[in-house]
Amino acid sequence: MFCGLFLLLAQTGGPVISNLEIATYQGGSIEIHGSGFGMSGSPAVLVWNSGAQRRFVPSSSPLIRLWKDNRILLQLPPNAVSGSIKVLHAGGLSAAAKVEIYAYDWFDIPPTPGTNASPLSIVVDDAQRVWVNQEFQLAFQRLQVSTGMVTGLATPRPPGPGPFASTIFADTRSQMSVLGEGALVDPMGRIWFTQGGGSLYSGLHPNHSRIVCVLPDAPGGLQFRVYNVPFDWNEVIGLTWDPTRNWIWFAQGGLAAGSRIVGFDPDQIPWDNNFDFSTSLQHQAGTPGLESDPVFHFFDVPNPSAHVAHLMVKSNGDIWFTHYWGRAIGRLQPFSGGMTTYPVPAHVSRALPAIVVGAGPWQIVEAPNGDIVFNEFFDATITRFDITRADDPLTWQLDANGLNPGMTDREVPRHERRDEQMHSIAYDAAGNLWYTLHTANEPGLRAAVGYLTPDWSQMTRFSPMEETDGVGAWSAAGIAIDPTNGSIFLAEFWRKRIGRLQYVPPLP
Repeated sequence: MFCGLFLLLAQTGGPVISNLEIATYQGGSIEIHGSGFGMSGSPAVLVWNSGAQRRFVPSSSPLIRLWKDNRILLQLPPNAVSGSIKVLHAGGLSAAAKVEIYAYDWFDIPPTPGTNASPLSIVVDDAQRVWVNQEFQLAFQRLQVSTGMVTGLATPRPPGPGPFASTIFADTRSQMSVLGEGALVDPMGRIWFTQGGGSLYSGLHPNHSRIVCVLPDAPGGLQFRVYNVPFDWNEVIGLTWDPTRNWIWFAQGGLAAGSRIVGFDPDQIPWDNNFDFSTSLQHQAGTPGLESDPVFHFFDVPNPSAHVAHLMVKSNGDIWFTHYWGRAIGRLQPFSGGMTTYPVPAHVSRALPAIVVGAGPWQIVEAPNGDIVFNEFFDATITRFDITRADDPLTWQLDANGLNPGMTDREVPRHERRDEQMHSIAYDAAGNLWYTLHTANEPGLRAAVGYLTPDWSQMTRFSPMEETDGVGAWSAAGIAIDPTNGSIFLAEFWRKRIGRLQYVPPLP
């Protein structure tokens, strides 16, 4: 038998694997897609290579959970390592598919008294500390990776009932911020978080927003600085660092106050951890004012219901941002060129919110070549905008086919269009673009993570993370890559913990 197998290994043809890059976690499963694999029980094998080692897995093996002519499902052992895989039968040998394996573990977040918070946004600093912002938060969370300890850091709270409001159980003022969508590490090692207050608030109370800076290594220990945002009902969502001005920019998505992009110089704006908004901050607001003015610079988005969400700054100082409910992305050229809107195609999601508001452009990042990349939340799609066409009027509208000629889409493999949403994206050092999938807290859903390869030719999807241990549905929100070792950290929303993926290299 084995002589025949080795003779077949020298030839090619027959079976064809279409997903030539596959990724999952140890103990998970991998799906091989293509054609010409033969049917279950046929004299066919998988050829697994890792380093100098080779293993044959026949189609009749108990590790084979499914074998069809166009799809194979292989269960991996808990000690699996990276390698490659081929399909071999009498008709020939397929090309090799690369298989990337990751070890998966997690760190539980301790509960915060007085709230039932869930992790949303996550960042990693150069000291291998993981920082987490949360929904319904009264504290930020910090994981010290070296010890595995997660510590809650109570946010500064002004006197009185609190600067935020919510109508979730009753229309009340609160010290708790429902919105906790933004987090970043700036070049000085400071950590920045958003506190957007109540989400889609329409009650009777003030509902303010704050930008909170954490100095983790300040003399005397960790220090907070709270920057209180002028006006009311701002509902701040995302924020970003501007390396061209050394500013913070954030997106204001409140429907009542309208969508705005806001920037400020933290060295020029006073911070106050105890400010209770009982006095006006209008003197700190510019609309937009001169760039040199020591104010928050407010730029109105033409569509007040766009519900702008996340943003990033290009090296030329342009601000790019998403219209979560506006079916578009936008470019702000502050103090010079105004705003440009780039519509996205119609949604493919079958979820009710998508029918109302569209595909849901959400997070936005810059590709290694300078293109603009964003994910469409409801469509679980990653979209790339060709930056060389930013000034092309053809990209300011959809064409006759309902497409934007400057955009290229990749929908996540095996997307369940009703129940799965793509929450966050992040590049690793190799140029892979990682994504997270989010679902409701219901049994039987199959959320996972994956990545898009640098050339956009292959999009991986891990086997369902629901199969790992934990209470509640597995569902991820934020994602962050450790700049020192490439570990991938996940904000696991329903299980209230920080997940970690670490690459397992092939055998020698």
